[in-house]
Amino acid sequence: MRTLATLLVCSIEVNDALTVGACWDGGPTIGIHIEQAGRTVRATSWPIWNEAWDTPLIDVSRESFERFVLGRLNEPGVVDELVGLAAA
Repeated sequence: MRTLATLLVCSIEVNDALTVGACWDGGPTIGIHIEQAGRTVRATSWPIWNEAWDTPLIDVSRESFERFVLGRLNEPGVVDELVGLAAA
């Protein structure tokens, strides 16, 4: 049973014109927001839950959360995909 009662938030400046914000309330997904040209939109959500173990894929800490988000952003094409989703 999920008993997490936390909200983890991080923002990562990708470049001067683009910031990615992520928030997680302990549930199965992380909300991803894009701020570009003074406009912020929710772009998508990323899964963070291991259904087999009924636990998150990471430790519930700010450091683990930020490391997870940075890791995803460093994957090829992810930032471009987020920008495209935010523009839609």
